[in-house]
Amino acid sequence: MPPPDLKSLSVPELLALRDDIDKQLMVHRAELQAQLAQIGNVNGKGGPIRGVKIAPKYRHPQTGETWTGRGGVAGWLAREIAAGHKREDFLIEKPSRNRASNGRSKDK
Repeated sequence: MPPPDLKSLSVPELLALRDDIDKQLMVHRAELQAQLAQIGNVNGKGGPIRGVKIAPKYRHPQTGETWTGRGGVAGWLAREIAAGHKREDFLIEKPSRNRASNGRSKDK
């Protein structure tokens, strides 16, 4: 079907054509939204990780300031490292050095 000559259409015909186009666009939009919902990315807002709170990994013993370990190094931690401390000194849960405590047995 060849496209209509828009210059030859009257105002009511142009309005009707616009309504038809809007209806077709809404159908295509609904189809695309259904496809996006199937892959888990609705409205382009990203995956389910965005906005999830992360537990802090490091804590300053005196001030109680925390840092998750993500992104740039926290200012308080950078100052402490510059003062000679180690990052591991501020871990909230220090890793166990005993291998048997992680569920593995040395007798295997």
